[in-house]
Amino acid sequence: METIPCPDFFSRSNFFKVMGNFPKFLFPSFICFNLVIQILYLCFISNAKDEWAGLMVLSLQLWIYISVFRSRTRILLLTEDLYRISNMLHAYTVQKKKMLKIYIWMNCLFVILGTAFFEVTFFRSGMIAYEQQELLNSEIIPAHLREQFADFLYVSFPFTLLLANGFFALLPGYYYFVCCCMKQFFLRFEMKSKVLIARHDYQRILEIYKKINETMIITDKFLSLPILVSVMNILATLFWYGYSFAFVPNDNKMIGLFFSMGFIQYFVLLMMTLHPAAASNQAAATATEIVMSLPGWFPKMYSIIKLLVCRSFMPKTALTLWNIYRIDKSFLISAIGTLITYGILLGTLGSVQSSNNKN
Repeated sequence: METIPCPDFFSRSNFFKVMGNFPKFLFPSFICFNLVIQILYLCFISNAKDEWAGLMVLSLQLWIYISVFRSRTRILLLTEDLYRISNMLHAYTVQKKKMLKIYIWMNCLFVILGTAFFEVTFFRSGMIAYEQQELLNSEIIPAHLREQFADFLYVSFPFTLLLANGFFALLPGYYYFVCCCMKQFFLRFEMKSKVLIARHDYQRILEIYKKINETMIITDKFLSLPILVSVMNILATLFWYGYSFAFVPNDNKMIGLFFSMGFIQYFVLLMMTLHPAAASNQAAATATEIVMSLPGWFPKMYSIIKLLVCRSFMPKTALTLWNIYRIDKSFLISAIGTLITYGILLGTLGSVQSSNNKN
C-alpha cells in the first residue's frame, strides 16, 4: 500500500488527497497506539511479567514495520524484476497462474480466519475479564478512573490481537511468495540450460543466471533483516504459546484452545518463512553448479567461459538471516529443538519451584 501512488482524481483537492493517503498513515498509527497501550498497561499493573513479553513482541513488530517501510520502493522494484524473469523463462503457465491466485486467496483466508478465531477464543476464555479485574484492583489508578481504564482495555485488546496475529502474518506470506518464485526460476533455469547447452548458447545461460542471481542478492539485501526480526518474533511467540499450553495449569478449555490455536498459527508462519527459503537456496546451489560446470561443456571456449564465470559468479548466493546464517533445512530442526529444550527446562524449574514453595 505504501508503494501505491495517490490517484489523480484524489489530488485535485486537499480533502480527497488526505483521504487517498489515509490508509498509508492508518497502519503506523495503529502500531504506535498498541505500543502506547502496552506501556500504559505495564505502568498500571504491578505483577505483569507476561506483559513485558508482549511489549517485546510489539517492539519487534514495530521494528519489522520500520524496516519494511524503508524498503517499500525496493519491494515494488523486486515485484517488477520477478515479473520480468518469469517472462524471460516462461515460468508461469496458465495453470501456475491459477495456483498463484489460489495461494494468495488461501493466505488471505488463513490470516482472516486465524485472527477471527483468536478474537472469539480470547473473549470466550475469560482472559479479558481477568485483565480488567487487575486494572480495577490496581492501586496506581485513581478509583474514579478504574472503570474507564477497564473499558478502554476491553476495546483495545481486539486491536492488539488483530495487529499481532493478522497484519504481521503478511510479511511471512510475502516472503513465502518471493522464495517460491526464486525456487521456480532456478528450477526452470536448470531445465532451460540443458536446451541451451545443446544449442551451444552459453551466453544466454549466463545472461539468465545473472538476472536471477542479481534478483536473489537484492532480495536478501533488504529482506534479510526484517525476516530475522520476524523469525525472532515468531519463535518468541511460539515459545510463549507452547509453554502456556503445556505447563500452565488451567481447567478452562477455551484457554487451552486459544493457546493451541496460537501455537498452530505461528508454527505455520515459521514453516512459511524458513522452508521455502531453504528450498530456494537448495535450488540456487544446483543452478550454481550448472554454471560452474559450464566451461566443461564447451572445450573450445573453455578459457573464455571460465574467465566469465570466475569474474561474475564465484560467490555463492543464498537467502540468509541478516547475512549471519544461511537458511537451510537444518535450521528449522534446530529452532524447533531449541524451543522444546528450553520449554521443558523452564517447565521443570517451575514445577520444582512450586513444590519448594509448598514445602
